[in-house]
Amino acid sequence: MVDVDVNDPAVKEAVQQACIDVGLPLAYRSVVSQLLRTPSTEWPACCGEGCFPCQQSLADAAHRALELLGKSPPKEG
Repeated sequence: MVDVDVNDPAVKEAVQQACIDVGLPLAYRSVVSQLLRTPSTEWPACCGEGCFPCQQSLADAAHRALELLGKSPPKEG
């Protein structure tokens, strides 16, 4: 798991930009931030039922935020 302080202004800015980049409404920033504090092995998977937001979109935003911060995405396992 990548050590990320979700209260850091740079992290908040990265999460906001990541949501914009993947087309996720900004109302979901807190969900994306929560993913950053959780190992990726515990992230919910897409169920294929057409939910909005799709769990994959949330994960994409979390990965994009880490990319913007110059951090490696959480490793599986």
